[in-house]
Amino acid sequence: MSSAALRITGRIVCASALSLIAFNACAHSTSTAYLEVDAATHGTPALQWRVALRDLDALLNLDANGDAQLTWGEVADRSADINALAVSALSVTRGTQACALRFAAPQYVRLADVGYAQLDATAACGGGDKLTLDYRLFENVDPSHRVLISVRGAPPRIVAPGAQVELSSAARVSDSAADSAADVPSGFSGFVSSGIAHIAGGFDHVLFLLCLLLPAVLQRQRAGQTDRWIPRDNTQGALVAVIWIATAFTVAHSITLALATFGVIRIPARVIEPLIALTIVATALNNVWPVVTRRLAAVAFAFGLIHGFGFAEVLAPLSLPRAELAGALLGFNLGVEIGQIAIVAGAFVVLASLRRWSGYPRWILRLGSIVIAIVATLWFIERVFDLEILGF
Repeated sequence: MSSAALRITGRIVCASALSLIAFNACAHSTSTAYLEVDAATHGTPALQWRVALRDLDALLNLDANGDAQLTWGEVADRSADINALAVSALSVTRGTQACALRFAAPQYVRLADVGYAQLDATAACGGGDKLTLDYRLFENVDPSHRVLISVRGAPPRIVAPGAQVELSSAARVSDSAADSAADVPSGFSGFVSSGIAHIAGGFDHVLFLLCLLLPAVLQRQRAGQTDRWIPRDNTQGALVAVIWIATAFTVAHSITLALATFGVIRIPARVIEPLIALTIVATALNNVWPVVTRRLAAVAFAFGLIHGFGFAEVLAPLSLPRAELAGALLGFNLGVEIGQIAIVAGAFVVLASLRRWSGYPRWILRLGSIVIAIVATLWFIERVFDLEILGF
């Protein structure tokens, strides 16, 4: 192997390692819990809390034998610890008096093909009409965590750890909570915020978009018997290409997000998640060994249909009437688009400014795509064999 080849190989390995280290700094990925409350004005309020097994494992290390295969037996053996965590994560008060929460043993449920522990509880409360919940799971650990709270007679809300929520038909996030309104959103704005958080924390969706954007500021030119990448003549041409790609991805994932949310088409997460990883691998390798060079928007649309099913996993577990589900879908999708526009705009500014650099095709397009392909391949292995390699 020549010295030049060795240098290139070394740079690839180093870049890959640095990327993996940076990604692993975020050891716990965005998660969502679900809380249903029957906030009886008179009588005993009832709660049903569903939290992903991977979230419980992240906090309690439930995998007793360390084989990266969490079983329900391992979860059930730690029922007492899970209930203690629930008591520390949830507190309910009526008026000024704290309610005594009594949790039943965890039950196993699957939501959108993901394993959850369901904890049913009753709250023994004193007198008073105002029922308030403090939610603290992942507080100061994972600020991206959210809980979707459904109270009988009120629209669902999405809140962040540390929020204080009034549980009534006129439910709202307390103004006295330490968190800002942006951190503890409610109603339609809550679903918008959830959509923004999902795309921002969804590394797979972000890397897929980046794979499409890397070559968008270039064009192929015939040079003898081969083609080569050259920069687009002007920023306007690059911008038009990026807009087409972003629009195609938006239309595609909006279609399948709606179909999955309303139950028209449902594909298990264990099928969709590996497919999403494969779309990233295929797109990244296409940048290294170009096959599709002129219709990247078509690629964005085709693969965007798959990504839409992935977005739907956030809304799928909600048991909402169709009228409320439509509003949730609209808000969530709007949030995804806001986050996507921010990501695309930021990436475009950087890539467009670098497109005339002679090293762009080799070091940004090819090397960047190789690193992304490595990460996505590891994701595929994780998702097919239920392993934890990268941890995000």
